[in-house]
Amino acid sequence: MKKRNQQAAMIAIAMMIGGGALLPFQAPLSAASASNRAAVSVEQAMAKLAEQGVLQGGGDGKLHAERHLTNAEFIKMAVLALGLNVEAASELPNAKWYDAYASAALAGGLLTEDAQFQPNKPLAAADIAPMIAKALQRDVKSVQYWMDGLSIGQTNLTRGQAAQLLLQAQQAVRSEAASIVSIRALNKITFEVVFDQPMTLADEATAAAQANFVFSNGLKLVNQPRLKTGSIATYIVPVQTMKPGESFSLTYKGNQTFNLTGAEETIKLKDVRQVTNDTFEVSSLREDGVIDYGYVISAYSGGRGANAIVLEADNTFQGKPLQIISSLATRQAVLTPENGAPITVNYVGFTQSTDGKQEPKFRLPAGTSLQPGLTYTVTSDWFELANKTFTAEQVAPLTIASAANIDDASIRISLTADPGDELFAYRSVQLKGKDGSVLTAQYRVQTRKGETGIFDIQNGGKLTAGMTYEVTPVGAWATASGIVLDVK
Repeated sequence: MKKRNQQAAMIAIAMMIGGGALLPFQAPLSAASASNRAAVSVEQAMAKLAEQGVLQGGGDGKLHAERHLTNAEFIKMAVLALGLNVEAASELPNAKWYDAYASAALAGGLLTEDAQFQPNKPLAAADIAPMIAKALQRDVKSVQYWMDGLSIGQTNLTRGQAAQLLLQAQQAVRSEAASIVSIRALNKITFEVVFDQPMTLADEATAAAQANFVFSNGLKLVNQPRLKTGSIATYIVPVQTMKPGESFSLTYKGNQTFNLTGAEETIKLKDVRQVTNDTFEVSSLREDGVIDYGYVISAYSGGRGANAIVLEADNTFQGKPLQIISSLATRQAVLTPENGAPITVNYVGFTQSTDGKQEPKFRLPAGTSLQPGLTYTVTSDWFELANKTFTAEQVAPLTIASAANIDDASIRISLTADPGDELFAYRSVQLKGKDGSVLTAQYRVQTRKGETGIFDIQNGGKLTAGMTYEVTPVGAWATASGIVLDVK
């Protein structure tokens, strides 16, 4: 690194961790066993970090836990506690004692060069959660939860408080060597798995997790494991529906094996409601003791606002137990019309928890629709409905109001009104150019903002600059009258 860059490497503490991952670095993990996850005292934390060489005593030999930290002092503690390589910076002109630690943080991706650093300014505790979260590839809410447990407020941070938090952060460093401590079935479609430390993001990915979690009875993960918000290394693991009482085993990464029994518990849902002529939804309510995992996992907490919560270890919240609905990817239900044959219906992806609601949707097979006046019953091998019947009605389709291109591969479709839910999900529109060319664009999941959603051109197609396209919906999900797209 150039010398001028080393001296310019300092940034405001709020930007200290510039999105950098700590995967190349292995922090000391002596405190990471499942038996000592509870927060240690200030004295214990100070002693542990002193043993690691993170802290040194003053001239009087004392560690002075009560002293407030400056920005530079915390950089030093964070760099050493998180195991970054520190090289001497004495060759720099006018080198300061903290330059080597700032350089280590920059080299490790923890600092950027785009702001002014005030090394002697007292460190504000309010800035700590975003820094630690980025370093651990976690959410801010989790780190704030740990800070609350340590009684760390929003004012200046002491050496003792920093020692406690960094010691806890060490436990949450991701590792390829992470191993399972315990596993239990929460319900027919969900396991809760506690590791001794978090898995790497690569091991959390769906394909890798499906290869690493091998069940003797052919049971498979349906989606990736997700870290619970506020936990150190506890995961919600969604699987195919288990057979109640069935005995089987789980082998993790080929070297850990656990004996398991299929869960009896089904998900308790409340009501069913028709939303379009080919789609219905089932609902669950937090006040009835059911919560979607989207509100309790680290990966989603940043985008769920006040709806995101931290569950206690026994999956209670404010003293009330909550049943967790895990990922509904590939889930199905059975729709039976009165005096008719059962119909298998598929879950509509990314609709299980949107707009603060828990209303996963199911869609009839393509080309079929609900018959007005007919009563239907909804059942499943993984959920139970308190009210499981509804009578179909004729529902007016959505109405497309306008279309505009974003670039040559995506367009913005707007409706005449906000549907208030993910009714765009898995819908498509056809674009017919004046030159006779035809393109298809499909809704990009989770892009709806009010009445507007983004649709992507399929099969590698591209919009032609200057071309005018007629826009029509594919199927009967919407209507469009004279809607044209003039490509800019």
